[in-house]
Amino acid sequence: MPKQRLVEINLFDKLFKNFLKSKVDNKENDFITKLRKKDPELANIYSDWNDKMNASIMKSKAVLQKLGKNTSHLDDFINKYH
Repeated sequence: MPKQRLVEINLFDKLFKNFLKSKVDNKENDFITKLRKKDPELANIYSDWNDKMNASIMKSKAVLQKLGKNTSHLDDFINKYH
């Protein structure tokens, strides 16, 4: 694999990890705001991904509830990170 590709992959990996760490710390909006100043297009991608991740969690909870399944693990996650 060319060196340039490895650098790009490494950079994306670091951004991905930093975003998830921000999400765990409940500071993903701060991450996106800072990123928007440097690269608005990339910030839009992260913002969209964040919205889709949140929607997916809520859809998963709704499906589990509809099936009468226990959602306490998702409830804990939602309460902690949202």
